[in-house]
Amino acid sequence: MKLAFFTVLLASTAWALPKSASVPAIGRNLAFDSPMINHPYLAVKKTTKPKIASFAAIPLVAPAKFLHGVASGDPLSNAVILWTKVNSTDPEVDVTYQLSTNQQFTDSVARGTVSTTADVDFTVKVDVTGLQPATTYYYRFTAGPLANPTVSPIGRTHTIPTATTALANYRLAVFSCSNLPAGYFNSYGSVAKRDDIDLVLHLGDYIYEYPNGAYGDGTAMGRIPAPNVQLNTLSDYRTRHAQYKQDVDLMAAHAKFPFVTVWDDHEFEDDAWTGGSEGDDKNKLPGQPWAPRKLAAMTAYFQYMPIRAALIDGVGKIYRNFQIGDLLDLTMLDTRMAGRDDTDVWNPWTIASETRTIMGFPQEAWFNQQLSTSQARGAKWRIVGQQVTFSPVRLLDDTVIILHDSWDDYPANRRRILQYIQSANITNTVILTGDIHASLVFNVLEDPYDSSLYNKATGAGSQLVEFVGPSVTSSGPGAVAMAGFRLTQPHLQWGNGVNHGYMIVTVAVDKVTTEYHHFDTVTSPLAKAVESIAGTFETASGSARITSSVTS
Repeated sequence: MKLAFFTVLLASTAWALPKSASVPAIGRNLAFDSPMINHPYLAVKKTTKPKIASFAAIPLVAPAKFLHGVASGDPLSNAVILWTKVNSTDPEVDVTYQLSTNQQFTDSVARGTVSTTADVDFTVKVDVTGLQPATTYYYRFTAGPLANPTVSPIGRTHTIPTATTALANYRLAVFSCSNLPAGYFNSYGSVAKRDDIDLVLHLGDYIYEYPNGAYGDGTAMGRIPAPNVQLNTLSDYRTRHAQYKQDVDLMAAHAKFPFVTVWDDHEFEDDAWTGGSEGDDKNKLPGQPWAPRKLAAMTAYFQYMPIRAALIDGVGKIYRNFQIGDLLDLTMLDTRMAGRDDTDVWNPWTIASETRTIMGFPQEAWFNQQLSTSQARGAKWRIVGQQVTFSPVRLLDDTVIILHDSWDDYPANRRRILQYIQSANITNTVILTGDIHASLVFNVLEDPYDSSLYNKATGAGSQLVEFVGPSVTSSGPGAVAMAGFRLTQPHLQWGNGVNHGYMIVTVAVDKVTTEYHHFDTVTSPLAKAVESIAGTFETASGSARITSSVTS
């Protein structure tokens, strides 16, 4: 593997327990929980098994294996989610996790045992609490007899600082849109080699739902999606997630850094929204909030991702907020499933409706409150992670929408957000976006096409900035389309619609700097690809616009 700590060092990191150690009590595996806290009936009921008196007395039918690596996510100042998956033919497997401040595990900070079964595809997800803020930890899992357990790869994670900690800088790696048959995940592998990242963000389209050839052909690279069908059932979605978790570059990134993730449409189906999707019949199960296919996709996502279900006003949602020192608030939005009205509407009267929403009104109210709370507590920056392009992208004097699957299709919702930012005196807001498979840098305001409201030369009139990240592998709009964008969008500071890659976003007290890292190819693995920094952009504190740019 790419990382020294990522291999199982049985000689130096053996599971150091005395032979007489007792079997630990079975704790809580979050993989069995409902993905929506306020809908507990969606929890998975575990199939019972015969009581086992001792691990050593009854060996496994076949040795357990950890073939999907390890992952951590949603770090707090005192807690973090740990994840793995066990491969076993046993009906039930007890898995022990251990946290330490060193790779040799000479000091055990936290330890516990949970049970997993085929009911949750043998996934394991635990919320480890009682940790120290701003601290690096190493973790691993074991399964099997205490005297001779199978040991997982070792992972590394990090808790965030407390909200009152004075913080000089914080660095994010930002990904989106990783389509397995379209190429190698060089972006993940590159970031896994770094030691200067505090947190990884994934802004959606972590998996894709298509069979091979429908959107990328991975035959020549040996990257054929599994199962090779259009995903529809819980088994389908689980199998695809499991395949992704075996990609060596993604495994390395997950093992090296904690992730904070949100879904977009392809974790479900193209152009998904609250009530349906491109190919869904939009029928819902009686008394349940999701159509069967969406529920299957959501269940698989929560079982396979290191994410905790958020409890917001009594409603389980994926949108959530992280207070990271006195420097920033990281707010992750859900512009896909929480309350989005029908996608890709072309009727101008419907689009213009004041009640049309991409967030849902509860999330909108929550977001406004997060912005105000962040400003009031003195955080220097408000960093917003979300899925689809927020900035207007229109033609013919702001009359023709180019990107219907974006905030342009929900202008009233965007207008309300921008009006709130202005009326509440919210400063230093930066939006991070995925979805469109292109690198774009915007000064943001409601109508950048009106020269009386926006000065293209100086950026005066801008309320905030948006950095749209390139895809990991998914195909982009291309050079010709991007040339058209750059000619017709006065607020677009730079764009690239060809190259794949990722963003490195460094938040400092006086500025936010975003580097666009691009690769010359994703059809060859990382060792044969050339990486470069295509552009570096800064927004100075208090400016609400791009104040510095360097492009190659």
